[in-house]
Amino acid sequence: MSVDVSTARVRDIPDDRWAGTPLASAHWLESTTGFPQGSVGAHDSGGGAEVVCAVRGFRLTRQQVTEVLAFAEFLAGSALTPADRAEIEEDIIDAFEDSPKAAVKFLQPISGGVARMGSMDPIERCQRRLHALTSSYTVDQRKRSDGADPDPVMSVVGRYNPLVRYWASTGIVLVEDALSARFQQHQLVLSLIGREPEPAQFLRERLLARLGDAGAVEIADLAAAEFRLLSMRAWLRDLGEATLRILRADLLRAVPSALDMDIVVQQVGFRAALSAS
Repeated sequence: MSVDVSTARVRDIPDDRWAGTPLASAHWLESTTGFPQGSVGAHDSGGGAEVVCAVRGFRLTRQQVTEVLAFAEFLAGSALTPADRAEIEEDIIDAFEDSPKAAVKFLQPISGGVARMGSMDPIERCQRRLHALTSSYTVDQRKRSDGADPDPVMSVVGRYNPLVRYWASTGIVLVEDALSARFQQHQLVLSLIGREPEPAQFLRERLLARLGDAGAVEIADLAAAEFRLLSMRAWLRDLGEATLRILRADLLRAVPSALDMDIVVQQVGFRAALSAS
């Protein structure tokens, strides 16, 4: 299949140069709040000091419950249903009634992290999310291995952003959102030249099939796909017109002959990473 790589086509950038690409709209981590659309973290004031439960001198406030819900939706990458929010709230209250001191210890770091989210840039938020998903799913997997009850918050998060693979030896966690982010990288890069990516399910199957022969670095890079996506988005937005034209010309030459489109996409990601270093 031949592709027109004429100068006229490469330079045909509209006034809004991101029209028709994923950059035309913000990723939820790029929003003002840093929380998914429709989530409590994106709009809820928290309920202040309203006391939900009081046990042996300890108080559980509505604000604390809301912060746990915001944290869960941050990990899920989506607003939870009312039923799932109610389930988490019930679990928090039950845990608080059983051991208020342990519950308060669990709630304190969540409160600080949620409060700081609005002041972070998208890359920092993405790094915080990857770290939180890794640590939370690792603890949950260890609990399950020991025969303990699974983490109730992660049980709900898993309905939206399930654990795909866990490597206990390296502490790497691969979640569904990472696979989605790799597909979004394909969408972003190919949109620069008006191309569509292969179906998401096909790419997902190919990526998972490779994991058996993949090294730790390649696995870690896939697990951090959302970080790569956010870095790529930031890098592209900062490109000057001339550099963007060169990138589009490079893609127009590389894409038609590529045996593995993922390699082309990751090469763009490496360019973004080198630029940021």
